[in-house]
Amino acid sequence: MHPRINMMKKGFFLLILMMLCATIGIQAQQVTVSGYVFDDDSKSPVEFASLLIKENGYWAITGSDGSFHLKNMPTGKSTLTIQCLGYATRQIIIDVKRNIPRLRIGLKQENLKLDEVVVTAHKKNDGATTSYTIDRTALDNQQLINLGDIGTLLPGGKTINPSLMGDTRMALRSDTQEKGNASFGTAVEVDGMRLNNNAATNETAGVSTRTVSTSNIESVEIVTGIPSVEYGDLSNGVIKVNTRKGKSPFIIEGRVNQHTHQIALNKGYDLGKRKGILNTSLEHARSFSNAASPYTAYQRNIFSLNYINTFMRESSPLTLSIGLTGNIGGYNSESDPDEDQQDYSKVRDNKIYGNLHLQWLVNKSWLTNLSLRASISYADSKSENYTNASSASTQPYIHGKEEGYFMAQDYDISPDAPIILGPTGYWYVKGFNDSKPINWSVKLKGDWIRRWGKVLNNLMAGVDYTGSKNNGRGTYYDDMRYAPTWREYRYDELPTMNNVALYAEEKISFPTTLISSVELTAGLRDDITMIKGSDYGTISSISPRFNGRYIFWRNQQKKWISELILHAGWGKSVKLPSFQVLYPTPSYTDRLAFASTSTTDNKSYYAYHTYPAQTIYNDQLQWQYTNQTDIGIDMKIKGTRVSLSFFHHKTRNPYLSTDQFTPMMYRYTPPASLNGLAISPENRRYAIDQQTGIVTVSDATGVVSPKQLTYLERNTYAVNKYYVNGSDINRYGLEWVVDFAQIKALRTSIRLDGNYYYYKGIDDVLFADIPGGVNTTMTGNLPYAYVGYYRGTNVTGAGTSANAQVANGSLSKKANLNFTLTTHIPQIRMIVALRIETSLYNYSRQLSEFENGSRGIVLNSPTDFFGEPYDGSSENKYIAIYPEYYSTWDNPNEKIPFAEKFAWARDNDPTLYNDLSKLVVRTNYPYTMNANRISSYYSANVNITKEIGDHVSVSFYANNFLNNMKTVHSSQTNLETSLFSSGYIPSYYYGLSLKLKF
Repeated sequence: MHPRINMMKKGFFLLILMMLCATIGIQAQQVTVSGYVFDDDSKSPVEFASLLIKENGYWAITGSDGSFHLKNMPTGKSTLTIQCLGYATRQIIIDVKRNIPRLRIGLKQENLKLDEVVVTAHKKNDGATTSYTIDRTALDNQQLINLGDIGTLLPGGKTINPSLMGDTRMALRSDTQEKGNASFGTAVEVDGMRLNNNAATNETAGVSTRTVSTSNIESVEIVTGIPSVEYGDLSNGVIKVNTRKGKSPFIIEGRVNQHTHQIALNKGYDLGKRKGILNTSLEHARSFSNAASPYTAYQRNIFSLNYINTFMRESSPLTLSIGLTGNIGGYNSESDPDEDQQDYSKVRDNKIYGNLHLQWLVNKSWLTNLSLRASISYADSKSENYTNASSASTQPYIHGKEEGYFMAQDYDISPDAPIILGPTGYWYVKGFNDSKPINWSVKLKGDWIRRWGKVLNNLMAGVDYTGSKNNGRGTYYDDMRYAPTWREYRYDELPTMNNVALYAEEKISFPTTLISSVELTAGLRDDITMIKGSDYGTISSISPRFNGRYIFWRNQQKKWISELILHAGWGKSVKLPSFQVLYPTPSYTDRLAFASTSTTDNKSYYAYHTYPAQTIYNDQLQWQYTNQTDIGIDMKIKGTRVSLSFFHHKTRNPYLSTDQFTPMMYRYTPPASLNGLAISPENRRYAIDQQTGIVTVSDATGVVSPKQLTYLERNTYAVNKYYVNGSDINRYGLEWVVDFAQIKALRTSIRLDGNYYYYKGIDDVLFADIPGGVNTTMTGNLPYAYVGYYRGTNVTGAGTSANAQVANGSLSKKANLNFTLTTHIPQIRMIVALRIETSLYNYSRQLSEFENGSRGIVLNSPTDFFGEPYDGSSENKYIAIYPEYYSTWDNPNEKIPFAEKFAWARDNDPTLYNDLSKLVVRTNYPYTMNANRISSYYSANVNITKEIGDHVSVSFYANNFLNNMKTVHSSQTNLETSLFSSGYIPSYYYGLSLKLKF
């Protein structure tokens, strides 16, 4: 075992031992709490209601008669939370001094008759970090169709018109076009089952959410702060989706807007006689992007089964939950009349998920709860493209994967040749890409919760095992005769990535005064990643996390500030790499080595030199992780609830792809070498030596002896990929929510929420590049013989190699404020929400700088190569950058300072000056590096929900219902732009939904 991994494991178990030793004390007296949960209106018992004691983790499930039993309860005050599908969650404080035999708890049905209804993200105030919850009422009111749109409801969130046409990726506390793969680090879980995209070979991005049914969601919790160490393989927060579980009537929902329609059926069956509950869900949704041509549309057809039952309810309850969810979806443009004849594409987006959860209240002196989760997910993602093709002459199609020289062959003679000659005339190409990622996990977790005097202690420890693999075939073609230049790369031949994690977390809370208390949480997670068949082998990553909360006071109604709570936390979160980083798709460089003259039937023979690029192992590559800091304050001032949250995310070691250039030589046989050849074109047969590249021409009739053709030697570069860690990235932000006390006379509440967001990403990694590519030529039409070494790139993801750009980063600052006016009239069961979304400040700028100096040169004209150093203050100027060094083909290991040599060559060596100038990169427009300040703008949305009795509910929404088409000013270009179809605000959009219960 690696010494570093062994040392980490010893430290991990030492932490657990210290936690156990810290909890030695005297156990409090234990009693039993029994009672009855009933419907507040009908007074009938409520079965399958869950009761949870917040302080000690004890829980119970009500039986068919609504009864429950909480045994071995410690004495003292406890917070009891009662939840049941279809009912509003209730929380009460019970003072347990002795046995409580008959505690009666009434639950109100969740509908618009409730006095308080929330249609936005609700800030949780019972945890030591920042998190928000969104319940079913808010989802119905917003009519969300894609889970990825829930960011709309977060502080400062902006509305997006619903659609399923794109793969929505969720990224918390970040923005688009930023470094650090933010969406890849955002974890999404459905009923505790992680949805991940680790097995994707073509991207390093978060999981798509469009295959998650929104009609079956009961609630969503969004942890933007420091998550528990129970959650790993992330760097940017957790989104936890809870689906409907419990007895419920038939619920039929229909939704329609300008581009999408959705219909769903949900039902929770009580199987009777303690046989449990079976929840079923069916959903069909269809979405298109262009109303004038609605034939190309994405469809999802989701089915879901979830069985839940609780055994041994009176003693040590054991809850079993088994779920199965599948989607049959995709799109097909074959019937689109706007497509060219027989040119169309199809995408298959099928998925199936299975999960099992066992939750056991052991309730022993040495163990309180034991939880086992297991899940597996399988996706069948296949794209099909059908296109017409034509050519008047034969073209070479390269399929070989070996290095060397290869001559094109007729397909009928040698169908498996590395290079085949394509047909002439017209033909039909059928191409496919088959990806079948599979992910699985098993998690075992236990907790030990005890009260020692006034100190409440919660020790949690667990282990989880996860794995990812892709069983897809990759890209392939129906008929190799017509397959264009392409190489087979089978995903199912890639190894499996496995990860074993050990974690432990200690949480203690105790009062400091009669009205104040403190909560402290410390945890440690060790992720041990095992990558079979990879040079990276086994790697261990430690993630410590800390959270703390101080409750100054609560429910002090006589005080001006009746509630005051402060929380703070710091943590490290490690994100495992994607298959794109571990097993990137091979790339090939094909260089023309020979081209024959055409025969009478327009057939020409080609030879190419193929170089398969390698991904070079980097023994210094580290896993990407994020250090998160989260500080918040919650207070209640005269009935107005105020929440402030400050965060700082520092992403370290983001994955970055670079290129390495190695000098190589290949032989090129020019057409002139055929001059004077005695063999007639129709009888010429060409062959090339795979190793030497020498072309031999023979006579099909055997009359003329074979002849080797003369050739030229060309110097060029072989390009290989090399993954490194990029520079650190900083994100700061402040989020606020102000919920004013309801205006009783108007039944109206006012909410102000918003955020300030700051991002700065500067890269200073030294990398190699040839801006024009390896096929660039220099003086004398020779292959380019120089490589530039630049410091800092502006690429934002691992899917694109670092390349020379004037900008090496960006800066953005935004301030958003939303105003929500909600009128809720329980008597008529109606709620109206008016939301005005404003952008108060929107600043962005491309940067070209270093921490310790300037980067770039200010040019007087776009044709210049020399100028003054760029300090960021110049506007409307062309900017250029030099490489720090360059190397030559003859001496690749010597890095020559560029600026000095380039200035010398201008006066002394015009040829060198002209060749080196191709390493200088300039902006295309004078305003490219200008700061871009967008003037303020707004959008107004309205959402209305009306319940008609207990069985019918109608909702309507209109986004940007004022159809704001004002202009905004851009300081970068000094132009006015209309908000219409600008992307700053949604276009005018509306939708209607109908829900039936019976």
